Amino acid sequence: MKLENCVIAGGGICGIFASILLADKFKNVYVIEKEAECGGLLKSVKDDSGHIYDQGTHVPNTTLVPEIDEILFGKEQDRENDWFDLGRLRTGNYFCDKWNLITQIIDVRHLPSAIYQQGVMELLSLTEESTADDIVTYLCETLGPTFTTEAVAPIAKKLYGNEVDLSQLIKNSSVSYFGLNRVQALNSQVTKKLKELPAFDSKLAYHDEKSFEERITSEGIPQTTSYYPKNNQGVGFWVNFLLAQAKAKGVNFMTCESIQKINHQEKHITSILLGESGETLPCDFLFWTAPPIFALNAAGIKVKKRNVMFKSACIFHYTVDKPLLNDNAYYLWNWDVNYKGFRITLYPNMQGDMENKENKLTVEMLCSAQEVEDTSLEEMFKELQSSGIIDKDSNILGQLKQVIHNTFPVPTFEFDEAVQSNNETLTAAFDNVHLAGRFAGKSWFHQDVLKDVYFDINNMF
Repeated sequence: MKLENCVIAGGGICGIFASILLADKFKNVYVIEKEAECGGLLKSVKDDSGHIYDQGTHVPNTTLVPEIDEILFGKEQDRENDWFDLGRLRTGNYFCDKWNLITQIIDVRHLPSAIYQQGVMELLSLTEESTADDIVTYLCETLGPTFTTEAVAPIAKKLYGNEVDLSQLIKNSSVSYFGLNRVQALNSQVTKKLKELPAFDSKLAYHDEKSFEERITSEGIPQTTSYYPKNNQGVGFWVNFLLAQAKAKGVNFMTCESIQKINHQEKHITSILLGESGETLPCDFLFWTAPPIFALNAAGIKVKKRNVMFKSACIFHYTVDKPLLNDNAYYLWNWDVNYKGFRITLYPNMQGDMENKENKLTVEMLCSAQEVEDTSLEEMFKELQSSGIIDKDSNILGQLKQVIHNTFPVPTFEFDEAVQSNNETLTAAFDNVHLAGRFAGKSWFHQDVLKDVYFDINNMF
């Protein structure tokens, strides 16, 4: 027998996916989304010339849970109609004015010779695994002080800002997410041998795909598959694909709306007051995917004020008249500190043999809110030409600059403590609320977030 009313806060990919599952458990499911469109960061945008881009590098991939993947991409035998099968994502990186088109991991052999020699001696002398939580100590105990200071620290400053004290950043979420806890430092044969030792396995990267493939095959590690839409609608197609399933199940999506007040009796949430329409929704279960601080404020629960920082994202989109100079990678990481952009999406390379492919790319930059206006479309375009991604004679056919304020949290210890404290406060306050998404503090990558949602809902009902 179905329960009555479920309210989902947040219409991002997590909230949409949850609504599909919760529609089987509740008679009425409401998704409250503050923006005009659902999808969160997974949206497609269009420039004035009609060219469609993704709002950043967000390539969907499977979870290896068949029930989840069927919801995300349809039945396996039917996926060829809508999706390019990319297999494992092909990537690369730019560091010390050189391209590596095998991996996103930096190659410290590109550093000046004296610095490299000093750094590699330190790296080889560190034979114990580090248990440190902050990135400075962790990197010094694994890569050594020289590679930490000369390679990783400048990149971390590029991402998080010169004003950030790197010793206050948590290791797991600050450098591991970007692959900056590993380096390429020796030749492939020595690396392959050293990676048989745990302390070196955790800090060295393979130099070629063959070695990596042999490793995962020998250990029987299953690999996910990445997909990209075939219809030139970008990742927005994925959002619409999921929205159609949710709406077919009767889910109510309320956009341009906010939750102003959470009404409750003791530890039980009874209803939700909406901020724009003033409508009150009955609520037997609240599924919260937004930052928990907003739920606590809406419930009238005071929390300790903390000093947390967020970076704004500047996203630059271009369509040009000449083919891109890189025809292999799906996305690239620019770790060179002389450039502002850090992640680049190359759309034609994901579109297989599709006819009439457009020469499109997107580059992202993290910055403070005050720095948003400091970089123009023209400046970022020159960066792409200078780094060898766009032909110097290319002409722009379409372009767009996007700004998303306060979207990327700086992963300090204080931020992590705030998330954990707010989560514990909210879940202790009510017996019919569940936290999900990145701000639940359990997972970061979307496939892990969606697996958490799937198993949590199945275990609760």
